[in-house]
Amino acid sequence: MDEAMEGQQPADPDEVRAHLARFVGTWVGQGVGDYPTIDRFEYQEELRFELESDYSLLRYEQKTRLANGDPSHWEFGFLRCLDDLSIEVSNVQESGRVEVLRGTLGIVEEGLKLELESVALGNDPRLEGTRRSLALNGDRLHYTAHMCANTLDTPSMLPHLEAWLDRRE
Repeated sequence: MDEAMEGQQPADPDEVRAHLARFVGTWVGQGVGDYPTIDRFEYQEELRFELESDYSLLRYEQKTRLANGDPSHWEFGFLRCLDDLSIEVSNVQESGRVEVLRGTLGIVEEGLKLELESVALGNDPRLEGTRRSLALNGDRLHYTAHMCANTLDTPSMLPHLEAWLDRRE
């Protein structure tokens, strides 16, 4: 996340919220997962963002299934704009893990780019850090997730997931 953010940053909280609203909808597609301690896998995903205007935030739900149809991952969370115009994502996952990530929303020529890094992790002693990137280009959403786990001899932030989703509604 130390890389320079392309494009410009929104100027005020209302502009941030207006840009975040562009994520609203249901997104479906495919992804791949990998990490040194697991076998590579493919999955199907549905990701839904809903605007919670009374609370000035987005609510999301993410569900994935492995290529054979077995459930794989399920998480719920919230995206909100903080006073300093950074974005905070908090989520809870079916495994019991909880995360809080913070980062920036960039306005880029192709659309929007959200870069996030974990600031708090709970209920998963293996995990030392996470990083997520979401790039929105019209009706196409691409994301990556990296993680650092103490299950490796030398823990370091490594790629874990990558998915390409299309807006369904």
